[in-house]
Amino acid sequence: MKREISVAPEMMEQIAFHSTRSDNSNDARIQRMKKIVSIAMENELTQRQRDCIRMRYLENVSVKEIAEKIGIRPATVYKHISRAMCIFRKCAVYL
Repeated sequence: MKREISVAPEMMEQIAFHSTRSDNSNDARIQRMKKIVSIAMENELTQRQRDCIRMRYLENVSVKEIAEKIGIRPATVYKHISRAMCIFRKCAVYL
């Protein structure tokens, strides 16, 4: 069952502001993507998804260690990360 992602209006305003720039350099695209990811982390992900993404990609913690720290199974960690990445991909459409 796929979960429909609704983008909060304030998120759309922030994304639209940053997307209207005419600067198409790689650095500008990277900065816009970072902004979208940070907004999505705050507004679209659950706390567990945020924790799993933060630990896995920002702190380089293994899935097994994340599972032990949070108290869930490694398969559940993978599921949280997978769902968060799906949300990121849907938000990236606005880039």
